[in-house]
Amino acid sequence: MSEQHKPVLSASDIPLVALESMNQTHREEVELINHLGELLQAARDGKPDLEAIDRALDVWIDHTASHFERENRLMEQYGFPPYPIHAGEHANVLAELNTLRERWRQHQDPEPVARYLFDKWPAWFDMHVKSMDKVTAQFLSKFID
Repeated sequence: MSEQHKPVLSASDIPLVALESMNQTHREEVELINHLGELLQAARDGKPDLEAIDRALDVWIDHTASHFERENRLMEQYGFPPYPIHAGEHANVLAELNTLRERWRQHQDPEPVARYLFDKWPAWFDMHVKSMDKVTAQFLSKFID
């Protein structure tokens, strides 16, 4: 990653939780975000690679869907009491991401994706991991490694 293209988040920005499997998933997510961020910044700099953005967006959203499905399944399996609230937030974010992807497919305008990725997603991710994921991981760590 060039100095000009600052990462959306660095590895040290990722809050840690009690389950290493969740931490690993979060690291993977940040790698995908940073790759997409590089492509979007290049587009802002006048060097758009629309096919690469399309692929990176799909990989990120598909990874996020799998990530959320896995967490939801574990919360339900082990009877995590606030499961409906946490799963509801997952559903809301996936709906946003799928809307973002549909708009991308219709217009192939990198700017709305860039605004979401650079402006909205980092704050949401930080808050979600520090609150919902932290409590969930603490609970699940009683049952799984």
